[in-house]
Amino acid sequence: MERLKELKTDIYRCIHCKACLFAYSGEPSRKGVGEHKGTFGKEGVLYEGMLRSCPAQIEYGWEAYSNAGKVWIARAVLEGEIELDENVAEVIYPCITCGLCEEQCENDVRTVDIIEALRAAVLEAGVPARDKHDLVDGITKKEDNPYGGKKVDRMNWVEEAGIDPKILNKKDAKIAYFVGCTAAYRQKNIAGATVKLLQKVGLDITVLTEEVCCGSPFFRVGKTETAKRLMNDNLALFSNYDMVLFSCAGCYRTLTIDYPKWTGEKNTFKTMHAMELIANLVSEGKIEFKEHKDLVGKTVTYHDPCHTGRHFAEHFKHELIAESDNLFMDKRKLNKKVEDWFEVPRTIIRALPGITFNEMYRIKQDSFCCGAGGGVRAQYPEFSLNTASRRLDEAEAVKADIMLTECPFCWRNLSDANDRDNHGIPVYGILELIDTYDLIKGAKATPKKK
Repeated sequence: MERLKELKTDIYRCIHCKACLFAYSGEPSRKGVGEHKGTFGKEGVLYEGMLRSCPAQIEYGWEAYSNAGKVWIARAVLEGEIELDENVAEVIYPCITCGLCEEQCENDVRTVDIIEALRAAVLEAGVPARDKHDLVDGITKKEDNPYGGKKVDRMNWVEEAGIDPKILNKKDAKIAYFVGCTAAYRQKNIAGATVKLLQKVGLDITVLTEEVCCGSPFFRVGKTETAKRLMNDNLALFSNYDMVLFSCAGCYRTLTIDYPKWTGEKNTFKTMHAMELIANLVSEGKIEFKEHKDLVGKTVTYHDPCHTGRHFAEHFKHELIAESDNLFMDKRKLNKKVEDWFEVPRTIIRALPGITFNEMYRIKQDSFCCGAGGGVRAQYPEFSLNTASRRLDEAEAVKADIMLTECPFCWRNLSDANDRDNHGIPVYGILELIDTYDLIKGAKATPKKK
């Protein structure tokens, strides 16, 4: 409840204007790709102007499931007008915490923080956790991951990918690769592709066998004690490294944004997503790509993960608000910083020869969610996959042959929806695509850390 009280100023800034219900809420005349009837959608969607943005409100229909409803609930809780009970829990948990509502808000309300705090307050009030969230919590307390994989098996992907096991726990390396649970136990192809690519460009890295879950699933659903325990374990484990690299959007967001928020201190190490490193090398002319016959003529599109996309854009904004003496002037710097951030994956994609890159209608800050986050995939799988299928319909509208992303969790949910609903659009991570099709023609080795 204390965290919810800390956010009171944000909660009271919500004027219930409902702009949060729409992507491109400030651009009613925005041009798009027109109407498209997708494989999943039962009727045509006009990808133009303002589109409904909240996955939960689209799925369930009632305003209470939208951010406008949830923030109003938080306000009523603070004013003692309603109790934290099962009725409140029923509407606040089917939320993917994608943050698209926060992006639309002209009053800069931290909607994701409010929803996470409201969930924690519900649990503190004695309302039982959702059954799948409790199950995952119990599994993680035993095995340090939400999938139930054995701790001793966390790094099995190294041998399976044909990577020299000497990469594990290297004493002289100053850069560590944080694998994450999804890539370690499920999408092992992402972990293997990332390490092979990093080694190909000459980076001296290590992988730590004692890595545990980043804690993201538990921060999102209000189980803060589990999240903080995992956070402290990782902070101690990685404290001696100069940099930690990621391929998982959720892990990257959690260590970069959540850890300092909860500890009140800066991390002792720098963080970077692997795609940032590769994009920098592409921009510097140190990586050259080649065509592959199976990709020539294909059209690809890119799905911005919420955790590496919009959540970072909002993080940049709130950092600026806290530090700025002249917000009007500094916002121009912010806009440039955000635009540069969203160009990182696109820098790599545009450098791949022989393919056509078509953007979906909702992109960057206004990207529609894949449906996997916020504890929704575990507790509400049908809602989760329906959201992913709506996103794949949007990819169909731009005639995409391949959906690219750079998050193992997005990869999983989009791939499952593609299989369930027969969209015919295979999903790849950007780095996975580069590794799978051996697209690097030449690479100048990056200097090793001393």
